[in-house]
Amino acid sequence: MSNVTSFENKYLAVMAEIQALTKQEKEYAAKVKDLKVGLEKAMDEHNIKSIDNEFLKITRVAPSESTSIDLKAMKEKEPDLHEELLEDYPKVTKRKAYVRFTVK
Repeated sequence: MSNVTSFENKYLAVMAEIQALTKQEKEYAAKVKDLKVGLEKAMDEHNIKSIDNEFLKITRVAPSESTSIDLKAMKEKEPDLHEELLEDYPKVTKRKAYVRFTVK
């Protein structure tokens, strides 16, 4: 018996529980989203910008706009400039190791 098969047999119940709980989590997230949309609509109808009570603090944030550089387009149109800027202003982002779970 391989290590994977042995591991899977030992922890199959845990995997099944993760699957079931993840499905519930998605259902709850959808319900919460619907409730939030309803509250947002009601706040708009009553012209309420914020509310703070023992259950929630809700603040209406106005729309805004930001501008940034499209690095992918720049790399395609100005590859030399992109390379030069990357050498002068490198940004290194380190990511820790993790385990990815995909629920079926």
